[in-house]
Amino acid sequence: MADLHDALKNLSPTTWSSTPHDNKAELSPYLTNIFSAAELLVNSVPPPPNGNSFATAQPQFTTPNSAKSAKDIHSSAARPAAPDAAHAALQKQWGKPMKYSAKENPLNVALYKMAGHDRHGAWFARHQIMEGISFGKFEKALKREFPETLLEQGAPGAGAKRGLSADRRVERIDVDGVGRVEVYQLSAQMPSPVSPRDFLTLLLTTEKGLTEKSGAELGSGSKHVPRSYMVVSRPLQHDEAQTRPSFVRGQYESVELVREIPLHMSKSTADLTKDGEETIDPELNPVEWIMITRSDPAGGIPRFLIDRGTPGAMLTDVTKFLDWACAYETVPGQDDDLELQLTNSKMVTDEIRAQETGIPTREREANEASMNTVKPKPEEAAPQTFQEPTRDTSNGDPVVQSQDGQQETEGGMLSTVGQTVVSGVNNYALAPVAGFVNRQLGTDSPAPDDSSDTSDTSSIDSFLSAEEMRRLSTAPEAQPRESTENLSVKSASSTSLSKSEKKNMNSHEKEVYRINQQREKLDQKLAKKREAEEGKLKSSQQKEESDSSKARERMEREIRKTEERHRKEIEKLEAKKARHTKKAEERRRKRDEGEKLSQVARERDEARGQAEWLRKENDLLRDQVEGLQRENTALAGRVGKLGGEGALKEVMDEVKGGRSRSRTGASVRSERSGGGGEK
Repeated sequence: MADLHDALKNLSPTTWSSTPHDNKAELSPYLTNIFSAAELLVNSVPPPPNGNSFATAQPQFTTPNSAKSAKDIHSSAARPAAPDAAHAALQKQWGKPMKYSAKENPLNVALYKMAGHDRHGAWFARHQIMEGISFGKFEKALKREFPETLLEQGAPGAGAKRGLSADRRVERIDVDGVGRVEVYQLSAQMPSPVSPRDFLTLLLTTEKGLTEKSGAELGSGSKHVPRSYMVVSRPLQHDEAQTRPSFVRGQYESVELVREIPLHMSKSTADLTKDGEETIDPELNPVEWIMITRSDPAGGIPRFLIDRGTPGAMLTDVTKFLDWACAYETVPGQDDDLELQLTNSKMVTDEIRAQETGIPTREREANEASMNTVKPKPEEAAPQTFQEPTRDTSNGDPVVQSQDGQQETEGGMLSTVGQTVVSGVNNYALAPVAGFVNRQLGTDSPAPDDSSDTSDTSSIDSFLSAEEMRRLSTAPEAQPRESTENLSVKSASSTSLSKSEKKNMNSHEKEVYRINQQREKLDQKLAKKREAEEGKLKSSQQKEESDSSKARERMEREIRKTEERHRKEIEKLEAKKARHTKKAEERRRKRDEGEKLSQVARERDEARGQAEWLRKENDLLRDQVEGLQRENTALAGRVGKLGGEGALKEVMDEVKGGRSRSRTGASVRSERSGGGGEK
């Protein structure tokens, strides 16, 4: 147990400053230790039950990458070789797999849960063995997942393959012979009205994460380590990637491994045929996919809700990823569009810095300008119920505002609360108040029975001041509106009394008369106020139309600038491509010229060598001829002395005869060889 949880500590949060990123001599052992712990972790996850040994298994497909979606994936019965005994002993710590129906878990994915020892929640593991997609294609898909999401910029989680999308790459370091270190800033869109999540992860990847502790024993006593690809994700703190505004910083820890289960023990297809057996394509080998993870989206979401939803999310991620990976005929390389990835990362970095400095980006300005809805002015807004979202500093939970205006801490039953508020307002509040509240909440209030009332009030309710809202909400009855003409008639009737009529009034009639006069003054003031409000309304509408047209023009200018920048970037890329193409052709031409020069030099050196050899041979033959002439002279002198002139003549005749015979034989051979050549 201690070994397993000690290894899990290698996935815990860390800081960029504590990582030896600036010293590759220290970075290499740092990665090696983490990958060694990750190997122990993945080997501790039990395989799916009810399988067969890989030594007796046969592939289910005859063509690699036959699956075009997750529905075409086949759950393989092949099981990997048993890992090292120390690793295998840890498998019992995960207990039995969680139970799911065949409909919920069609790919026979084994899910496990294990309690954590650090009070940060339980760990979950997933183990799956499948056929229909090759190891090579699956590995490229895993490498391509985050780089491809970098190409799709937009809302949080845009382009995500399994829920998380990479917004930018902050760091990247390659360690030869060990692996790669990357820092990604990720995002995920949460269900409304919960705020989107922001994750900063230290991503460590390697193709050499497995050792002989994970290998299969061969007949010769050695071990075969299958192909594999390992991904380790650790939460990270980085000075250049702080939490973004309107995001909540979450974290997740995980280790992920994909490896082949070799139905043969050779990496070479040519060596697979033994004793007449049929050759097996290595790309038909089953693929083993293991993942261990734990996450914390933060923001006050209860731990038991996270643990309850994690297994289902892990099953959903399997289907999403396989649908995306299998749809590719050929998965693009990890760095096929590296320049565009860097460009998008830089754009996101510039936007984040602009937000941190309080300067809105052009995209934000365009989005704000495109909103044509009428909003109350600050002095005309309703009281504290509709304030902007704030952060509760007591527990760190942000107070979020949904699209329908509701405020609540994350993780609450916001939809139920919102419905209750709307229902209470519609049933008990006055019509102007209900209309104002429903517009703020983004809901439609029920239509009143008398349509004439709404026609009079619909254009002014949105512009009522806070004082008027309070007066209307506390009034015992909603007084019907009166036109300016009616007020003037009342005023005329009340002031048309003569002095004699006023004298004949008793005290009560005088009091009624005085009250009527005060009411007339108030009605006149109300009429003037309405006229002023209608004037303000018209001027506000005109101003809004003007602002809308200006915003539209500004947005069109920004679009034109963006298109111009895009065109210039394309021209730069085309020019760069042309330069590189020209350089490549120039290098090819120089290489061809160099090869020709070297060939001529070799031929010249060979000719010189042959000439030197022939000169030496001529000198040797010349020396031999001179020696033979001297010997011939000496022999002739001795023969003349011994046999006289007659003997010397006989010898000379005999020599001449031999020479003529040799010449005749040589001419015959030359004629024969010449005739054969002509034939």
